[in-house]
Amino acid sequence: MEMSVSRPWQGTTMGVLNAIGVAFGFIGVIALLFGGTFIAAALEDVGMSMIAGLGTTLIAVVMIPFLILGLFITIGLFKGQKWAVILSLIFTVIGTVGNITTLSYLGLAFNAFFIYCLIICLKEPFYNKN
Repeated sequence: MEMSVSRPWQGTTMGVLNAIGVAFGFIGVIALLFGGTFIAAALEDVGMSMIAGLGTTLIAVVMIPFLILGLFITIGLFKGQKWAVILSLIFTVIGTVGNITTLSYLGLAFNAFFIYCLIICLKEPFYNKN
């Protein structure tokens, strides 16, 4: 008889938080793509409308691959893929370094919690199946 291994609450928490982040990211990309038009119209008097419209479009285009990667990481976290936990841990550590350099204490506290959850996930059998 084979025992089923359940996903730890830390993995569910990280998956839900990643899903929320990806959803807000896609909303941000849509806002940049369509909002660039409004920003360009506002800057038309100064003669910088083309730069504003092009700049927001470029930012959106650069964000899209990272959001797709975030989507795959989120799916991997829910499916129990160890690579998703490792990639999340790498990105969280990079974010933590950014929070340390900018002295963002709230961001540092959140990232410390995320690192705790991800380290617990690395030890759980749900993420270590063969």
